[in-house]
Amino acid sequence: MSIRALRFDRIAEMLEFLAIFGAAIGGFAGMPPWVIAASAIALASLSYAENYKLYRRGQELGLTDVLESTVSRSAFNAAMAAGGAYGVGWLLLIGQV
Repeated sequence: MSIRALRFDRIAEMLEFLAIFGAAIGGFAGMPPWVIAASAIALASLSYAENYKLYRRGQELGLTDVLESTVSRSAFNAAMAAGGAYGVGWLLLIGQV
């Protein structure tokens, strides 16, 4: 039996899936909508963790406006993904009742 080390890419993909799935389960369980914010923060943090070298290099080159736009768009995309997953879970809950 051999043991393989997981790369960060695979771990990050698994964590992204768990964040989105957690939002869907939160919607299905009828949890408050703050689950969307928690999932969005997790997704945005994982995005930053994957691309922090590019952000640092952009700061060194003085591209702060572009970086702020990129980070805000990433946070918006994370919020939309989390909100959509929560909404689907909530719709499944409503359809079950």
